Amino acid sequence: MTVETGIKYIVREDGVLGGKPHVQGHRIAVHHIAWWYLQGVSAESLAQEYALTPAEVHAALAYYYDHQDEIDRELAAEAAEHAARADADTSSIAQRMRAAIAARKQSQTHG
Repeated sequence: MTVETGIKYIVREDGVLGGKPHVQGHRIAVHHIAWWYLQGVSAESLAQEYALTPAEVHAALAYYYDHQDEIDRELAAEAAEHAARADADTSSIAQRMRAAIAARKQSQTHG
């Protein structure tokens, strides 16, 4: 079932991205567009990267600003999930990456 959000192009659908708001006809969540935009990626670049129209990107951003607390919670939950998965990864490459990061941090504080 598709639920309109009151913002053209932005919907919620059962079975699509866990029911999170997304651009209609695409599997790109509002929180993904917001995250990249907050990282400094332009709306025009996002439209090109995700094969969206500028209007669809701006609609996602409008939804974000109208529901900023909700979307910020989604972003925080996703970041926590990624961090938990990374912490649980015991593969040799993950261990090497952690060691490299620790060494870099140590050199930055001592050098």
